Amino acid sequence: MPRLAALHRRDTALIPALGGRDARPAVPPVSSAFLGAGLLGLDGVVCLAAPALAGGAEAAWVAAVLFLALTAAAGGYAPRAVFSPRRQIGAVLAGGAGAVLAVAAVHAGVSRWDLGVAAVTLGCLVIGRLGVAALIAGDARRRLAPRAVIVGRASDAARVAALLERREGPGLRVLGFAADPPGAQGDGLACLGPVEAALRLVRRGEVEQVVLALPWSAGERIREILDGLAEHPVQVRLAPDPMMPGFGASPVVTVQDRPISGWGSLLKRVEDVVFALLLLAVFALPMAAIALAVRLDSPGPVLFRQRRVGFGNREFRMLKFRTMLHAPGAPLLQAAPGDARITRVGAWLRRTSADELPQLINVLRGEMSLVGPRPHAPGTTAGGRRFEEVAARYAARHLVRPGMTGLAQVRGLRGPTETEDKLVARVRSDLEYIESWSLGLDLLIVAWTAVSVVRMKNAW
Repeated sequence: MPRLAALHRRDTALIPALGGRDARPAVPPVSSAFLGAGLLGLDGVVCLAAPALAGGAEAAWVAAVLFLALTAAAGGYAPRAVFSPRRQIGAVLAGGAGAVLAVAAVHAGVSRWDLGVAAVTLGCLVIGRLGVAALIAGDARRRLAPRAVIVGRASDAARVAALLERREGPGLRVLGFAADPPGAQGDGLACLGPVEAALRLVRRGEVEQVVLALPWSAGERIREILDGLAEHPVQVRLAPDPMMPGFGASPVVTVQDRPISGWGSLLKRVEDVVFALLLLAVFALPMAAIALAVRLDSPGPVLFRQRRVGFGNREFRMLKFRTMLHAPGAPLLQAAPGDARITRVGAWLRRTSADELPQLINVLRGEMSLVGPRPHAPGTTAGGRRFEEVAARYAARHLVRPGMTGLAQVRGLRGPTETEDKLVARVRSDLEYIESWSLGLDLLIVAWTAVSVVRMKNAW
């Protein structure tokens, strides 16, 4: 266990003090999906060069496409392979051999030159993977890997940590364990404190995975912890009972996963950045004109910055063009039809939803998404009760980034929430979106928004 102990001492040094209220979330590791996409891009560049060396032969292009497809099928771009040079090279060799054999079977006249080009290309791919492995070796690799904490007694947590290290190696960074009551550091695994300390790390975005190393007989305690983690975008896994026979051969079961994770999160982030840049380019001049109109219409700032609750229950400042009279210190109340606080320009901005355009900046910052549940201000009420008191699963909306538009909005569920029923309907649509997300659904909502914004009836 000396190596495991050294790794845990180094990892726990990266965690800020647990007690500080103002401690900022640690910079999250790069998603394995992003790293896998980088490997796919590198392979794609090499594969595009190979057909050129082969004289642009059709068979070479077919082989290049087959290689990428077969390597992906062999798991060469999967999260587990990203941190394992052995898995990467094995997938590359399997993909290369399969592509060459498939093309040779169809094109019987493959020349020695073409075979030589294929061998050189495969060698370059293997060397490239070895270079990537060297770049993310050691501490760099562990900083990129997802972070995890184990919940359980010191002895049980140490056994589970050793099991995870054998199975996942550097693909997972175990920071330590938490238990009630806290135990002393044992077998090199740092004690982070009581279970509440692990929950604080989750709330601050310090970890991406929680592994429960509790006896399966402690079902009530496991359910309590799961309830405490249900509203946070963290993966929860249940380790095999440390006391059961065959512990080392039993699987670690995922009981809660992060929605829109892996390749889905990469795809959605690319969608957000591409659309945000395109829309900013299209609306740059109109936004400048709107800013001038807001400034001339009434005194006060052009932009309105409001605290909203976003991804992982963390607050951020959402940007909008100011649509109301500037009144510092005035109580925050939702707008209503005929609201005297709304300016002349503001009324038009609200009617056309043009006041939302500055949120494209929030999207580029990663605080928001183009499509997702709309973010609400802390303490907002429906029918006189706070949102989280009205809908039992309200906070589950924060498992994904909030959106500029969403399924609830295109269904007409926007505007004031005078009654609890209106909020419940919105939350139901938001949860439906999270559970059924796809790129096609996002594009449909964007198109639906563009059509419906001109006839919006619930905006004031």
